Amino acid sequence: MDRKEKMDIVINLFRKRYSNEIEKHPNNYNKDPFRVLISTILSQRTREENTAKATDALFSAIKTPKELLNLNIKKIEELIKPSGFYRQKAKTIKKVAEILVNNYQGRVPGKRATLITLPGVGLKTADVVLSHSFSVPTIAIDTHVNTISKRLGLTPEGADYETIRIALESLTPLPERSLVNLGFVFFGREICLTSYPKCKTCPLKNICRYYKH
Repeated sequence: MDRKEKMDIVINLFRKRYSNEIEKHPNNYNKDPFRVLISTILSQRTREENTAKATDALFSAIKTPKELLNLNIKKIEELIKPSGFYRQKAKTIKKVAEILVNNYQGRVPGKRATLITLPGVGLKTADVVLSHSFSVPTIAIDTHVNTISKRLGLTPEGADYETIRIALESLTPLPERSLVNLGFVFFGREICLTSYPKCKTCPLKNICRYYKH
């Protein structure tokens, strides 16, 4: 079975198993680029439910980069505390707000090369913003996407971020890329856990390189 056939099986599984959860995912209905950007920065090294709490608290107090910039750092720390590492994150998002206000008229840029120049923004964060807020059909590579795509044999062992992204995008039709991105996340939490994958009950074990070996 070639990689394209494998990916078709994966896409069909994700569609049947996770369509409802994907539709309800915060980044799928909160399209505001600033909120998605800040939420993704806050999500680093924390659980999704804690990210949601911190994001909701922050955006109950502010809506724009200028409003965030006008908050004092202690207030920002208080609002985002559930996200963990809140002191460093408060400094980072305030600096992001400053740059957006001073350099981009308070708007989040819609280009990858520009996004990754912002503090706390790497390739994954940039791709999340582009995908969810600018309708760019790209696949953001997080831990789940990285691990599972390699276990299934969809991407090479040892592949870096860009190699994985390009490989998966070449196998995925444009309209399915958001499904694939979040599908890997949900599958990684439910079945293909990083440390102790549930291989015996996995619906993809028959096409999985990791299971076979």
